[in-house]
Amino acid sequence: MTEENKKIVTPAELAEFCRNEADEKLAENIIMLDVSDRTTTADYFILCTANSMPHISAIVNNIERRVREVFGIRPLRTNGDAWSSWILIDFGTVIIHVMSEECRAHYNLENLWSNMPRLDDLEDAALKANLKG
Repeated sequence: MTEENKKIVTPAELAEFCRNEADEKLAENIIMLDVSDRTTTADYFILCTANSMPHISAIVNNIERRVREVFGIRPLRTNGDAWSSWILIDFGTVIIHVMSEECRAHYNLENLWSNMPRLDDLEDAALKANLKG
């Protein structure tokens, strides 16, 4: 995808797209948090669980590939590896944490960000329509 063919995407659209792509690869316990009012690091955090090391890699690879194909965006960085049980994908406005069940229970990021709005089920039909187009 060339620079002029890049599709413009809002942080909310990118977050929902990434959440859906994690779901496509059968990630579990997917939570999307709106952290825009509490940090300048990102607007959205997505937390999800994978059931094995290869599953962590599959989820991460799918999200990175699909975001690149649809929006022409590459992550600013990807940290960790499947063998560490946690990979973080940083798209700037959206950060995705793909973790093993044990790692997620240990770090308990949901508790750390418990006062942030959870956007587990977006009801905005216009957003969903834009993601399909």
